[in-house]
Amino acid sequence: MVRLVTIFRPARDRLPVLRNGSTANDRPNRLRRFLAVVGLISLVGAAGCGLDNEKGILMAAGSYGDVAIALSDEALRPATERFVGAFSPEVMFVIKPETQFNVDIFGPDQLDAARGYKNVLMLVRLGSGNGVERQAKRLISRDAWKTIESSGGGIVQVPDPWATYQLAVIVVARDVNGLGSILRNSPEKLRTIFEDSNRERILRRIRYEGLQAGLTDRYWRQFGFHLEIPAEFKQNQLEPKGFPGLELMTTAPSRGISISWHDTPEPLAYLADADVMVSLRAEMGRALHKEEIVPESFVWSRDLIGDVPCVRLEGAWNSTDFSGGGPFRCWFIPDRERGRLYCVDLLVYAPGQDKMSHFRRLEAILSTFSLKGPKS
Repeated sequence: MVRLVTIFRPARDRLPVLRNGSTANDRPNRLRRFLAVVGLISLVGAAGCGLDNEKGILMAAGSYGDVAIALSDEALRPATERFVGAFSPEVMFVIKPETQFNVDIFGPDQLDAARGYKNVLMLVRLGSGNGVERQAKRLISRDAWKTIESSGGGIVQVPDPWATYQLAVIVVARDVNGLGSILRNSPEKLRTIFEDSNRERILRRIRYEGLQAGLTDRYWRQFGFHLEIPAEFKQNQLEPKGFPGLELMTTAPSRGISISWHDTPEPLAYLADADVMVSLRAEMGRALHKEEIVPESFVWSRDLIGDVPCVRLEGAWNSTDFSGGGPFRCWFIPDRERGRLYCVDLLVYAPGQDKMSHFRRLEAILSTFSLKGPKS
C-alpha cells in the first residue's frame, strides 16, 4: 500500500485557510516562507505483504529506533544534520539520556546501505536524476508522482518498500532549499509518522508471532480490561496476598507490564490528585515489585490510552530486594462505567543497555489496552 500523506506548495500563492480557521499568515514567518498545506490525499495501490505471506519474506534488520536518511544531493547534508537534533530529541531515563532514534545519513551513492534499515527517510530533489530519485519513482505510483511534480513537493509513506516491517518516508521538493524548509518546519510531523508506523509494525509482528489469547480473555471477563499479550510474556503474579493487581513478565532483559486497580465511584477525581496516584503506584511497587519509587524523578503528563484521557507518570524505581533500579512509566486510566481506576505500569531492568527500544515495544503493547473489550 502506498499512501500520499501531504502535498505541499511553496507559499508564494494566496495562503489558504487552515483547519482551525486561521490563515497561514497567522503562523510564524519561518513556516510562512515555505509551506501551506493544501490537501490530504490517500492513494491505495497494490497491497503489501499480508500477514499470511510474511513467513519467509526478507525482514528489515535492526531496531525500530534505527533511521537511515538517504540524500539525493550532498548539499542537503548540513540541513539534514541540523534536522536530526529536532527529529530525534534526547529522552532521559533516570540519569542517562538517550536519543529517540539512532540516525545515520547516507549520500546519493549509498542508497543500498540505507535500504537495510527498518525506517528510511528519502530526501529527493525533483530532477536530480540519481539513484535516490529513481528509486523514489519506482516506489510511488505514476499518478502520485505526477501530483507531486505539479504541486512542487510532498511527503509519501511507503510500507514494506524492500522488506517486511519496514517503512520508507519520501520527502520531495523542487530544490535543495525547499527540502531544507521541510526539514526545518516538519521534524515533529516526520517523527510522529515514524513512531505511529513503528507501533503498527511492532503490533503486526507480535500478532504474527502469537498472542496469549487465554490470558487476554480471562482478564477481560474477570477484571474488565482488554490487552493483547505477546506470547513471550508470562503471568508472573496474580493478586498476591489479595492485592488487586497482576504482573506479566519476560526476560533477557527483564521487562514487566503490571496492572492494578482501585474501585471508586469517582475515578476521574483521582486524576486531579497527584498524591493519591503516587500512593497507588507506590503500593503497586511494594506489592508486586519489592521496590520503592523516587519522587525526585517524577515527570507528569496527560495522555490518551484506548480513547480514554488519562494521566502518565514517569520516574525511577529502586529495588528493596537487591541492589538495582531503573526507569518506569505508568498510566492512570479511569473506568467510569465500572467505577475503577487502573494503574498500568511498564518497567525495564536492563543494566548497561539502552532503554528506548524496550519501552517502545512495551508502549506498543499498552496501546491495545481497552475498557471496551476486543475490537471486532
